[in-house]
Amino acid sequence: MHTRLNVREQHMTFPKLKIALAAAVLIASAQTQAALSVYTSQAEFDAAIAAMMPGLSGIDSFDDLVAGANLGSGPLARSAGGIGYSASAGPTSDILFGAGSASDAWLSTNNETDSLSFSSFAPGVFAAGMNLFNSDIGGEFQRAGSITLTVTDTEGSSSATIRSRTMSTDSFLGFISTTEITSLQVASFARRVDVWPTVNNLSLASAVPEPEAYLMMLAGLAAIGFVARRRRMGS
Repeated sequence: MHTRLNVREQHMTFPKLKIALAAAVLIASAQTQAALSVYTSQAEFDAAIAAMMPGLSGIDSFDDLVAGANLGSGPLARSAGGIGYSASAGPTSDILFGAGSASDAWLSTNNETDSLSFSSFAPGVFAAGMNLFNSDIGGEFQRAGSITLTVTDTEGSSSATIRSRTMSTDSFLGFISTTEITSLQVASFARRVDVWPTVNNLSLASAVPEPEAYLMMLAGLAAIGFVARRRRMGS
């Protein structure tokens, strides 16, 4: 079995209408006050997402990863349902590690001082959650230290931490934002023992347009239909 290092490693039809529609959507979005909610219960997080009727949602279980193996340099191109994203490690080493077991693989870093990062969501997401905990040098669960999830959206960043007394492989943190989430970062800390940040079951949900945006889009479609009818009549 491969074990990780705990030392540093070396290694187009109506362009004007489209522009006006986009500007109107941006203005409507700017007028909406941003809010960021944190969840420690996966059931409550899932219920909140379902109530919002997202465009797309899905979970990346990481079970296709090889447990106990070096996964090579990131970033890794991954997907949760129909939502694509990028997973990476750093800042010391960009090498990722497959923790857990053959039946339940997890994603971790190869260097204990590094953090896991998730970004480049496509389409954009407004909700993100995961099981997160620490693992040891062999990739097995380690109830020690703490692990922190930091989420960044278009308005700023917010963090939440799980400590050893409540840590398990089912530990969960999730965030739902009223603006687009741009990145997630997971970092571990411990004083007397070596631990690696580890995640499982990354859950993502794509953004849902605000009511104002729906109105703008409907108005745009109506205008396109009107122009098309006039062209048909003129011909």
